[in-house]
Amino acid sequence: MSELLTVEKNKLKLGFVALLDCAPLVVAREKGFFEKYNLNVVLCKEASWASIRDKVSFGLYDGAHMLAPMPLAATLGLNGNKTAMLTALSLSQNGTAITLSKEFHTLLSKTIDNWEDDKLVGEQFKKQVKSSSVKPVMATVYPYSNHYYQLRYWLEQHGIDAEHDVQLIAVPPTQMIPSLSNGAIDGYCVGEPWNSLALIQKIGGLLTTGHKIWGAHTEKVLGVTQEWAAAYPNTHQALVKALYEACQWVEDINNKEELYQLLALPPYLDQAATKLSDYTPPLAMEQHFAGATVNIPDPKQGIFILEQMKQCGQLSNQEADFSEISHSVYRHDLFQHWIS
Repeated sequence: MSELLTVEKNKLKLGFVALLDCAPLVVAREKGFFEKYNLNVVLCKEASWASIRDKVSFGLYDGAHMLAPMPLAATLGLNGNKTAMLTALSLSQNGTAITLSKEFHTLLSKTIDNWEDDKLVGEQFKKQVKSSSVKPVMATVYPYSNHYYQLRYWLEQHGIDAEHDVQLIAVPPTQMIPSLSNGAIDGYCVGEPWNSLALIQKIGGLLTTGHKIWGAHTEKVLGVTQEWAAAYPNTHQALVKALYEACQWVEDINNKEELYQLLALPPYLDQAATKLSDYTPPLAMEQHFAGATVNIPDPKQGIFILEQMKQCGQLSNQEADFSEISHSVYRHDLFQHWIS
């Protein structure tokens, strides 16, 4: 029970990026789950994942909504200050997709009659890329993200060289749609709602989804530094429990209408969320926030992500013990101890 848990620190700041999968943080604050566990939490919206990484790393935030690879990348000191981080809770599963500009998608549609046929989609996309006079510009949100790894993985599965056949750039999630509509990019891989909104606004079309590329995979996690977790163990436990209950609330289909009302509040996704409640994308995103395999931080997922980092040339040539690193970051033991 929450009253039996004495937290060492009850005023917390958590960072998040305006995506559909920040929902557990929003719900935990707005529906009183934080308060139930004696936590007074301020949610701070950031435009970029780099900002999230830095503010957690330097102690400006107690923790954050993070891309699943971020705690691993920070622990390894990739692209920033080396800071040992961990996650004791996965916040969401799946929910990413690759979206193309309307022009690019319309051309592809002339040769594709079944977008569920990944082999056909890949073959036709490859033909279009190879015949283009200029390299298509494809955006992802951050170099240490499932979006980046999924895009490269999918391209290379279909014989498209991610280094030479396309140009990969980084664009913040909220800038994906403006960049697509003004022609600065030809496509992107990002989390919801920025794929569905492009379709609703008729400025883009879906190429494929992250679930079709990788199957079920951890997408967002609660990230904290290992130093913070050691200093505030009860607070950490209370935070995980509050967010776990919020994840279950979000997953309940009966709460869908209220969820989108909460997400549409100005501090969160603002009015962007109101367009999503009655929309179903043509390819299933299979996004989940709770379930038997959703919330436990699985070290196997961490190892898989580290393997993607290596494939993309982000890790040095020196041998690293992927299992040891993953088990130190993806703390399934804490989750299992705290969530019965």
